[in-house]
Formats: sequence, C-alpha cells, structure tokens
Amino acid sequence: MSHLKFKLTSVAALVLSATSANAALYQIIEVEPVGVSLTDTTEVYGEAIQPVSNLETVDELGSLGCFDTSADAGVCESYLVAGDTRDGIEGVSFREEVAFSLDNSFYYIQTDDGDDYFESYCYRYLGYSTCEDSWAPEQWSGFSLERNDETVAQAFIEGDDNAFDNSYNTVINSLTVEGKAAGNMRTGASSQSDFQDNRNEAFSPVPLPEQLPDDYDYQSRAWFTDGTFTVGSVSKKYTNDNGNSYLSKAAIWSETDIHTFDWTASREKDGDQLSQSSLRSLKQKNEKIYAVGYDTYYADSNLNMNASIFVSDSTELDGAVWSTLPINGVQIDSDRIYANSVATDINSNLVVLGQAKHYNDRNPENGAYPDKIFVADYTGNNSSSDTWSSVKFLNSMGQSIFFNGAGGKAGAINNFNEIVGQIDSQQNREENGKQRRRRGFIYPYDPVVSDRADIFQNKAWLLDDLTNGGEYSDANNHYRIYDATDINDAGVISATALKCTNSSGESLSYDSTDHNSYCNGGVGNTEKLVAVKLVPIPQADSSSDEGIVPRDYINESAERQGAGLGWLALTFLGWISFRRK
Repeated sequence: MSHLKFKLTSVAALVLSATSANAALYQIIEVEPVGVSLTDTTEVYGEAIQPVSNLETVDELGSLGCFDTSADAGVCESYLVAGDTRDGIEGVSFREEVAFSLDNSFYYIQTDDGDDYFESYCYRYLGYSTCEDSWAPEQWSGFSLERNDETVAQAFIEGDDNAFDNSYNTVINSLTVEGKAAGNMRTGASSQSDFQDNRNEAFSPVPLPEQLPDDYDYQSRAWFTDGTFTVGSVSKKYTNDNGNSYLSKAAIWSETDIHTFDWTASREKDGDQLSQSSLRSLKQKNEKIYAVGYDTYYADSNLNMNASIFVSDSTELDGAVWSTLPINGVQIDSDRIYANSVATDINSNLVVLGQAKHYNDRNPENGAYPDKIFVADYTGNNSSSDTWSSVKFLNSMGQSIFFNGAGGKAGAINNFNEIVGQIDSQQNREENGKQRRRRGFIYPYDPVVSDRADIFQNKAWLLDDLTNGGEYSDANNHYRIYDATDINDAGVISATALKCTNSSGESLSYDSTDHNSYCNGGVGNTEKLVAVKLVPIPQADSSSDEGIVPRDYINESAERQGAGLGWLALTFLGWISFRRK
C-alpha cells in the first residue's frame, strides 16, 4: 500500500498552524466496526494501529511525524485501526495462554457451573469488596456464554467488510504495514465439557506450518507479525487434577519454518502447575531476532511465569541458536513480590516494555495489587553482547500520573520511545474497596528526538488532557480515552474511548470538559465503549505551558455506567485485555 508511505508536503503547511497554541494535540476519530454481525454488541475496542511503511530508521520519517506542520493530513488519517467487539463481558481473556495471565494450574476456570473460583481469584489477587456481589458473578456470566458456545467477540479492520468470517470468537493483536491482522479465533463449536477444544487458532499473513512439533496443535495464538516472522505460542493438550488443560510453548514461525522454545524450567509440570511460555513482539536488528514475552522458570517449588527476552544468533530460523534471558527485577521467587510478569513490546532501540503483577504475599502497595508497567533499557554492544538493565517502573520515574501503587496495562512503545497504555486515574484504596477508574496515557520515555518530546513538554500525560482545547475541542469532548493500545512512528494511536450518548444512542458532549464530567446529567446508562484513533494535530510550538490545556476535576464523584455495564465491569475488561504489542 504505497499510499501509506509517510510523506511531507508543503500543501498542508498552513493547516491548523494558527490554532496550535492553547490547542489539543490530538483529533479523536471514531472507527466503526465493519463486517460484524452481532446485534447485541455492547463494546467496541480499538486494538492495533497500522505501522508506518518502509521505515528503516526513525530519521526517515521526519522528527515530528504527523505533528509536523508539513505532514500530509490525508496520510495521517489513513492509518488503519483494527479491533474487536464484545457482546457482554468475556470473563476469561480470549488472548492469554492462561486465565488472568497467571493461572497455570487452570484452577480458577474449573467448570463447576458456579462463580466460586472466580470469587476466590478476586479475593486473592484483586481484593475488591465487590468480589462476591458483582465482580465474580459478572465475569462468570460472560465465561458461561462461551462455555455454552455463544459467540461474544468479533473482529474488524477499519473499512474492510470482509476481513473476517466472525462465525466464532475472534480477536486481533496486531496489524502489518499492509493492513493484515494477526490474532486468534475459535474454529468450531464446543460443549461445556470441552470448551477449550477449538478455542484458539492463530491467524496471520504468515500462517503456521501445517505440521507442528510434538503434538503442539491443540491451540495456537499469534500476537505479532512483521510480515516475515510471526510470534506467539502453540499448545498441547494435557490433563491435570483440574480437568482438561494444556501446555504452551513460545513459538516463532516463517512461511517455511517454525521454532518452539523449551522452557527454562526444563519440565512440563509440577503438581497441577503446567509450564507455559509465549512471545508477544519481535524486532530484527544486528542480523539477529530479538523477541519478548515470558517463559516458565522453576523456583521455590513453583513453576513461575517470568518476563523474558529471546535472542537468536541469526535471522534464519532453520539452524539459529537462541538464548532466553529473564528480565531482572520482576522475577518470581520465594518473596512472592510478583505473581507473574510479561514483556509486551520491543522497539528498534531494543527498549523492552512490560508489566508485572504485584502480589507480595497478599500485602498491597498503596492499597492495591497493581499491574506495574516497566521498561528495560538495552545495555549491550549491538554485536556480541546483548544485555538489558534491570526494570524501571513507570511509577518510580517522577511522573505525576504514575503514582505509587498505580496499576495499568502496557500498550506499546514505538521507535521514538513513546509509550502508550492504560493507568489508574484514581487513588482510592482497592483492597476492601472499589476498583479505580482508568484512563489512557502517553509517555515520551528517554526521547530519541528532543523536538518531538518537547511537544509533550517531556512529560507523561493522560490522553484526555491532550484532546482538550482548540479547533477540535468540542468534538473531542464527546469522548474520554479509556485505553491506548498501540502507537505507530507517525504518532497515530489506536484506542478505546468512552463515548457520551443519550438514550437513543445519539452522540452528546460531556456536560463539561472536566476529566470526571457527567454524561447527559448522569441520567441513565448512556455511555458506551467505542474504538477510536488519535491523529496528531500539527503543532507550531507546544513546548510551553500554554500549548497544552489540562482538564480539571470536579469535586463531586461522577459514578458512571456504560452500555449497560457497571463501571467496575468496564474497568476490568480493560485490565484483562492485555496487549501484545
């Protein structure tokens, strides 16, 4: 798709140049799901953005990307968003190898026709006061739909009515330069006793080889593809005391070869715990392949899922020698500080992005058990030695939005080191309390190009602060950015937003521009989740305080509901929607 090459033109130089001061940094464009047949769709999620094409180094793009006053507005708006819909709560993520990203014994999804195990998980790892009355019943209700062979998730690519069959549950994890998707789907009907059968089969423009090693053809997942290689996992059916389960191995494949990774733990099981591993993203550099995800390690009589980096000595799968490196600072050991960790993305600077689930033997951090977002910097020599720093947590970097104990979700990091994701925007106590509200964010971490970081004043922001003010402020005020899932090198972001509507579904502006403004006077369940893309608005100068207009907060609590779901359900849906990228 040659028209998607990033171009700089002189035609657009005058566009918005007069409104760049005291203006929003992004225009919000809603993306309609197409090719979706579910009539009761209650949520639409933006999951991935089309990458910039033919990019070898960030210098070829132009330092400001779509923020440049000479950027081609048509090109900037044309990057495709892919996403998926939900007809109610999914209960157990369709993406993750194991439930809640940590249940490698398959204990919490025992099929006993009740929500007791979900409630047990909630008490142990979330601590909400609502576990029994609302959280567990809501999650179990969604899980039951799947067990009863209901289709509740369908996928879409912007503007393509025929991208997917969508007969069964389908989710998207990433897009290629050509606009092709990688993800996984159910491939056939099931019953309550064998709902795991056919639950996940990878799809990608680089398909899995027909013959998989050692019976690892039970399930498969594709998390990311660069068009040459696809990474994810393949699984083999296995039975433990909790029923029909499976082992998973991290996998990378091309059109002709596949490599699966043996676990560092060197064992399939320990008691009911079953070894799992997965790759979530990759980067080719230095004539090597760098992939990230997690692996299983044996420590303190447990099989632990630890964030890991997988490095090859060649870009040829056949015959390549691989090394698996645990990421320092988030390993699980006898102190049980973390329940699991995973690396979700890696960029051309070999900066790794990930998250770790705080547990600390049931001792909360600032009143919560957060998923803490981290980065690990490359410290090798780009040749014979590949090493990374210990993790640095975002909530220890002095950025005001990343407070102590803030939980979040790692979305993506582009080649400008711009990180997007989701973070707590409230500081109430979650243990024996309610779940915090969450919002999408962007953070220009360790800037590659100073002029580009200056646009953000070298600070992390809730994206709602960057959609306020200027020409698009009124239109943008119909939305609040709930989660930022992906960002390309042009600076265009895929996201999920809360949209204010009336009882007839007509779009409304929020009652004020405040972060926690009411929608429609707080009457009725009139907010809904929609997929959006955030397109940068060309900026002449945003480096001063006058260039960004943060939203205020109102004192009264705007307790929200959306699309018929309680706020707790909405926030949890975002939490379990772990992004590869």
